Amino acid sequence: MDKNKLIAYSYVYIGTIFYVFASYFHLSLKEWTFRKALLLAMPLVCIEYFFSLRGNRYLNEKYNVNAIEILLITMCFYFINTWLLNYFIIKNKINSAKELLSFILILIAFYLSSNIKIKLHKKE
Repeated sequence: MDKNKLIAYSYVYIGTIFYVFASYFHLSLKEWTFRKALLLAMPLVCIEYFFSLRGNRYLNEKYNVNAIEILLITMCFYFINTWLLNYFIIKNKINSAKELLSFILILIAFYLSSNIKIKLHKKE
């Protein structure tokens, strides 16, 4: 994989880390209010936008990755980061079979989307 493409995907991944923390970290707090969660989330969302928007735009403009493929890879990253947060920080029980099946379905969707794009380009 091209180094710059890897950097663009890294930006998307870093963005998903901040999004997951902004969305779910407050679940690990014993006592939290909406205000406390909002004050925690807002800076994280701004950082998430910084990385995600740059990564999405770069992937689209430089590598012709379409919005659906970006969404699917972002969903994979969300899944991974939410699972890690849930396991290591929130310490909830994890239903591995259901979560693994969900993740496999997302990966299949990503594969099908990428495969269709490759076949379309070969026809041209």
